[in-house]
Amino acid sequence: MIAAGKISIALYHRSGHCKGVKIASSRPQASKILLGKSPEQVLTTVPLLFSVCSHAQAYAALQACSSAMGVSLEPKCDAAREMLVQLEILREQCWRILLDWPGFVGMADDKKSLKPLMAFDAQFKTSLFRDGQGFNLDSVLSVNTEQLTTLIDELALLIDAVIFKGDLHGFMAIVNEEELLDWLRDNKSLPAHLLNDVYHQNWQAIGQNTVGCLSELDRQNLNRFMEQEDLRIYSQYPQWQGRCFETTVLNRQRQHPLIIALEARYQNGLLVRILARLLEVTQVLPNLRRLSNAINEDFCVTISTEFGQNIGLGKVQAARGLLIHRVELWQGRIKDYCIIAPTEWNFHPQGVVAQSLKSLQANDSESLRQQAERLINSIDPCVQYDLTLIDSDKVQSTHA
Repeated sequence: MIAAGKISIALYHRSGHCKGVKIASSRPQASKILLGKSPEQVLTTVPLLFSVCSHAQAYAALQACSSAMGVSLEPKCDAAREMLVQLEILREQCWRILLDWPGFVGMADDKKSLKPLMAFDAQFKTSLFRDGQGFNLDSVLSVNTEQLTTLIDELALLIDAVIFKGDLHGFMAIVNEEELLDWLRDNKSLPAHLLNDVYHQNWQAIGQNTVGCLSELDRQNLNRFMEQEDLRIYSQYPQWQGRCFETTVLNRQRQHPLIIALEARYQNGLLVRILARLLEVTQVLPNLRRLSNAINEDFCVTISTEFGQNIGLGKVQAARGLLIHRVELWQGRIKDYCIIAPTEWNFHPQGVVAQSLKSLQANDSESLRQQAERLINSIDPCVQYDLTLIDSDKVQSTHA
């Protein structure tokens, strides 16, 4: 496993009003380690390199390597792999909710509830694949349907109790702000505490910006675009057609009726982002059931990933957004490997985090820090970050 690095965020302000933002990343380019390896070695190495979203990384690597080799992946195996990625998405969202959100409302974190959630990963693997190995070229599907159904049911009960205090279905039925406010009055869950605090502080709309959500990228067009870029630079500062975009849970939840209703009033502010994460949690469960049914059906749709000899691209929706792997082979070995993680889109120096923070106007520096921390959390880097507030007046007097 490589060092994860961190993101440094400097927020320049005057009396609580943001005057500028600088974002710098020390995240290493892990793909350098893969150069010269065989595809099989890559698929063994990639899950070991990443402590966060290792399933999504392994799946993107498998897609890229198999495509470059001209090997087709079995659709039902892909459905099973997507189940593991969905489970990982659920775990990552719950991790942020149970560990970070309590601190925003003066509560203790809930590490105890995370332990049973973490145990599901190994059980799902062994219920889906022989030896629990799902991300190799020779992975073999071995589904225990009864056990899988039981696991999904148990997972749903856990999420209902831990996150929603027994009213998961009530939350899932919400489609507008009036219904949301009714639910918040009656529910005593951690998310309800946080959302009520957002309303109390009148922070529903903070962080609004004009950075758009990244649309679905066609594999062929994306590959052609990347062929024209210096991938060492592009992987650190990705853009699309000359513009910065965000790729977050909000991208995936924008068509939900509640998000549509709230965006009309608060645009892409803090309230919308918090709710997008909660909706993501609720939708993983039906996604798991749908994928489980797809594995047992007679027909699954094959996703074409091929571009040409020795070049392949993998594209996976990970917990924090779109993850891209691109590989180029030469004589059966890795000639070039590029990984573009969602953090590089979202924490681009001119990206959605920078623009969100630039819009902040608080009453004082402490309130500004609290707003900034909640926004950063709602967009969510996959590594540690440092947030430093710098008084612009003091900087100017120093350089005068």
